[in-house]
Amino acid sequence: MTVLFDGEIHVHYRFVNLTEEGGGPDVSRASGGQHNGLCGAAEPGALAMVTGLHTGTVPFTVTWHDAEPPVDDAWEEIVEVSFAPPSTDLWLTAFEDAHPVRLPSVHSLRVRFCARGMDEAADKDTRMDGEPVVDSYLLEFWPSPPAADRILKQTSRQAAYWHEVARRTPPPPTAEERAEARAAAERKAAEQQAQRAAESERRQWGGRPPSPRLRELTGNVRNMARAHRDLLDELAVLPPATQRQVANWLARQAFEVAGMTSDPRAAAALDALESGAPLPPPFTDMESAFAYLHPSPSVLTGTVVMASWQAGSRRPYPIHRPSFAVPALFGATESDPLQAVVEAFTHAEATFDDRKDELEPALRSRFLA
Repeated sequence: MTVLFDGEIHVHYRFVNLTEEGGGPDVSRASGGQHNGLCGAAEPGALAMVTGLHTGTVPFTVTWHDAEPPVDDAWEEIVEVSFAPPSTDLWLTAFEDAHPVRLPSVHSLRVRFCARGMDEAADKDTRMDGEPVVDSYLLEFWPSPPAADRILKQTSRQAAYWHEVARRTPPPPTAEERAEARAAAERKAAEQQAQRAAESERRQWGGRPPSPRLRELTGNVRNMARAHRDLLDELAVLPPATQRQVANWLARQAFEVAGMTSDPRAAAALDALESGAPLPPPFTDMESAFAYLHPSPSVLTGTVVMASWQAGSRRPYPIHRPSFAVPALFGATESDPLQAVVEAFTHAEATFDDRKDELEPALRSRFLA
């Protein structure tokens, strides 16, 4: 025999557990389906034991045997269960008290739980420091194949009560049932996640999922979808050549509302766009174009204002329309004609600003009537 633990453990609510660190059985069903209710092994990898004392310290001994030890009839309550420990390093725990217990083996074990003084301890309920011992317990282990639990001896009212509780309690789920429950929970979580993702996508795309064609686009496509989803869908099914015409038309509309078409350089850029030629200076790149619009950085800082609102007013400050028309021009040069439509429309609408309600009707009248 090897003594693995011999001391006192402070119990509360009559329960002592043997489990891995940080774990613990569900004591409400740890003895479910068993004959005995004093030592529950129905929850895998843990033991849940009952004491007579509600609160206080009880003597508790844990021993290891290489073979089945003889039954000591000096104990008043004796039960046995089979146990498959999850590890050799376990913890004997009760409420906030814990003591390490190292088993020599994790092979299939038989456990004998012995008790005495349970009725007297239950009647006393609480043992204060310095008061005499009322109940005590022994937990014995030895290697043995799995077998049904059994009651070897019963003398107390407390043992009879807990045995009856065990018989009335359904057994906990089997490993297969647990696995199926986990799988079902994972499926449900995946479905809920998919639903949330689908709803989020619908919001991002203006109330319905995007077509495969729209999914190919980047840039401002979702911004346009949220505000003009019907229009976007209608534009998406136009022939590519027509989409290119729409993009070019949008850039020209932006330049016109910005008052730029009278500038020969701006007019040349629009002509180049419509003919498919490279954009001429100063529209060869965005940096050069903005240097043309704003020779002085201080002028750019002072005149280009977006999303700026006067205090107590719903009227925005005036914007510098050419600064939004130029990105419409560059947007119309996108290699994908539908992407060109999206970028040109987005920046043209920003250029129209307080007149933006004019843009969609004009576009529809020209290309979608």
